[in-house]
Amino acid sequence: MLFHTERLRLISEIDTPTDTRFCIIGLPFDSTETNTPGQRFGPASIRDKFLALESEDITTKIFDAGDIMPVHGNAEKTLQKLTETVDDIFSDNRNMIPILLGGEHTGTLGTVKALKKIHPDLQVISFDAHYDLKDTVEDEKLSHATVMRRIHDLKIPVTVLGARTGSEEEITFSGKINTDLSKIDLKLPIYLSLDIDFFDPSSAPGVGDPETGGFFYENFRAILEELSKGKIVGADIMEVNPLLENNITPSIAARCLLDILEILDKD
Repeated sequence: MLFHTERLRLISEIDTPTDTRFCIIGLPFDSTETNTPGQRFGPASIRDKFLALESEDITTKIFDAGDIMPVHGNAEKTLQKLTETVDDIFSDNRNMIPILLGGEHTGTLGTVKALKKIHPDLQVISFDAHYDLKDTVEDEKLSHATVMRRIHDLKIPVTVLGARTGSEEEITFSGKINTDLSKIDLKLPIYLSLDIDFFDPSSAPGVGDPETGGFFYENFRAILEELSKGKIVGADIMEVNPLLENNITPSIAARCLLDILEILDKD
């Protein structure tokens, strides 16, 4: 089982996902980053900060699958490994809530492909400074800047919250997705994707593509509470780059991870 991961520096030492509620998976991959790479070190930095939080009770409900062993330079094969690993985890526990730690935003596609098999009416809600709706980047279909376009291609409803920049192509295409919190259908299963550059750079400076004028922790927490009135079936925290800043950004990512775990554990 889990033949695509290595289990090092874990949040929880539980050996099987059978009776646990959450599954953590790291994706140390940043090969499509076109600005400042280093997101491959994000999962380890988030785990380190998470373990410094007072979270002993919640860790008893977590199976940490470790990190996907990526094929650096090959996003397609890396995402295939991720999808197969999530499939494998679901074969042991179909009620598991997977939480991916990135790593570049491309990884969201791999987890979503697996979840759609379990939840055919899945929707994706992305907190992001960018739309990620480009069709290609440097002639490549798989990229951190194309991930929501690829998810849309799968006929999965996409909502992007927090986008404050985009190409002409993306802004035009954004008319085909939702960008309004009030229009989210809470009756549909939710996959929640947090690109850490959703936050203002003053709150999360360790990102490859920072955009001024972002949101703050209290904004995320309030929206998360609202979305938890629906059914959140998976989540991720992506684009943490500790090579640029290894204190504030991993700390806010770890705090968001704990909030996701605690809020979902109330369901």
